[in-house]
Amino acid sequence: MRVFIRDNYDDLSSTAAGFICDVIKASESKESKMVNIAFPSGRSVIGLYRELGRLCGEEGGVSFKNVRAFHLDEYCGLEEEDKMCQKNWMKKNLYDKIDIDPKNVHYLNPWIGSDKYEEECSRFESLIESSGGLDFAFFGTGADGHVARNEPGSSLKSVSRVHRLAYDTIMQLKDRWGRETVPEEALTMGMETIFKAKQVLVLFAGVSRSHALERCLEEAVNHMFPVSCFQKHTNCVFLADEPATYELRVKTVSYFKGIEKTSEEVFGDPIHGKERL
Repeated sequence: MRVFIRDNYDDLSSTAAGFICDVIKASESKESKMVNIAFPSGRSVIGLYRELGRLCGEEGGVSFKNVRAFHLDEYCGLEEEDKMCQKNWMKKNLYDKIDIDPKNVHYLNPWIGSDKYEEECSRFESLIESSGGLDFAFFGTGADGHVARNEPGSSLKSVSRVHRLAYDTIMQLKDRWGRETVPEEALTMGMETIFKAKQVLVLFAGVSRSHALERCLEEAVNHMFPVSCFQKHTNCVFLADEPATYELRVKTVSYFKGIEKTSEEVFGDPIHGKERL
């Protein structure tokens, strides 16, 4: 696990976009050329997606034609045309801005009917496996440590499944959406499914995520704080902006900033340097 700290949200978004572009470009040397990436929705990645859209449109920039996208989750109980559906959010904020082939974009489908949720999740898992597994997964996390819709108490060995939303999540959706009726369930990629990705990037944006970063760096793995399990991943980067470090010990922040400085001096590229922690 490696940790990188940026001054602000814009710097975090730019660094994350560069990381993703490098992952995509590295796949061009592979025999299959396709790269399987798990894509999240949410406020943490809005700036990142804006930057990816800009880079895709630039001459000599990145192309998503060889990207196979797997979306992390989808709410149950919404009309398919509802703007709050995760697939519609992704289309508006990312897919309409890049050159990804629509046939390479894969979602969990709750509109198949509640009696077929289990079948749909099995299909999604099989699709990931038959495609060669996830090469890369990136996502933000909530103040409660959730990953996708794997909320506190989720098994760290879980696979894609239907998951009932926590009461706090439902209340937050009502407030954020301005609706009294909101989803109570979601289909979500499982913790173990995400953990199996060859590379992982976790984003911690803003002071509201400072507790989450502190739990991940200075405390042990706990299923009541799902994102903490990624401290055990062998190829994981935690990328935080400065406000997200406010609950860390001063020596923790200094330690990781020192490692990045040393890595930059030795390898020239701190994020893709050879060191592993």
